[in-house]
Amino acid sequence: MKSTYVVFPEKGKVALASHEVDTGSLAPMEVVMRNEATIISAGTELAALHSIEGTTTYPAGTGYGSIGTVLAAGAGVKDFQIGDRAFYAGRHALVQRFMHGQDHQWGRLYRAPKDLDPIEAAFVCMAEIAMTAPNITELSLGDTVAVFGLGVVGNLAAQFYQLRGARVIGIDPVKSRCDLARKIGISTVVDVAPGKQVEAVKALTGGAGAAVTVDAAGHSAVVATAVEATALFGQVVLLGSPRASFNADLTPTMRTIHTNGLVVRGAHMWRFPASEVRGAKQTVSWAYQTCFELIAAKKLKVRELASHVIKPEQAPEAYHGLQYDKDTWTGVIIDWR
Repeated sequence: MKSTYVVFPEKGKVALASHEVDTGSLAPMEVVMRNEATIISAGTELAALHSIEGTTTYPAGTGYGSIGTVLAAGAGVKDFQIGDRAFYAGRHALVQRFMHGQDHQWGRLYRAPKDLDPIEAAFVCMAEIAMTAPNITELSLGDTVAVFGLGVVGNLAAQFYQLRGARVIGIDPVKSRCDLARKIGISTVVDVAPGKQVEAVKALTGGAGAAVTVDAAGHSAVVATAVEATALFGQVVLLGSPRASFNADLTPTMRTIHTNGLVVRGAHMWRFPASEVRGAKQTVSWAYQTCFELIAAKKLKVRELASHVIKPEQAPEAYHGLQYDKDTWTGVIIDWR
């Protein structure tokens, strides 16, 4: 079966290619998936495109989250049948083979509702990432939470914190992201330059700072800002993944953490078990199911986060926009239907 797919042929280059996918001779736990939609992760995929961490080998396939249907399954696959709909960490491709049943969340299929719009369903991986932050935060009703960075993950995290009863302050220097957060319903949104963000948070909290601050930008400079904006004995949650080098004197930040009794929490998505485990309340399968239910009920707003729904052949333009026109290209879904 012929499939088209997105590839990084060399550093900084994006192309669409095609190949034949053998749908027979499957390993016991292997499946063949036909995708409806896939979501581009700007942080992870742009880092791979430009080899920010120096680990990308070209040509490189790429992808992040896929919603699709099982076309064929190996003899060992008992929990999915042909025709079942699933979400998984697939490639940006029309058809692909995928190894199910691995002991990590990027190596499994997760059941998806049959009637959920695939454009909305594709956001579930971003929602699962975002919900990690409120899931590990010690939170009381009415606590103030300042979310730094209102990209897709930050916007979703702000929504989750509001669902948990927090007073949320969303902060981003990009006006368009702030406008979208207001449209979605984030209670307080501040679009100020990084150098004025601590002052803005303290002005909104009577000088105390936020009980919880969240770095959703994935930048060490933002973490330092979040620390300074946190109230006495508060929590700093690292939701983004810092990748770019940052040269600075760490002593002021460490001194603030020490003297103010702050708790710093790492909120990486891989902290929870990939499948159901006895005694584990929070698992990846539980998180996906919860996110799907909230999206279907319109309690978690994701469709508004799709700035662009593109055809596969528009992929080069999309990655260029995500890199160089971040005000316009914010959330991109590739529609394979």
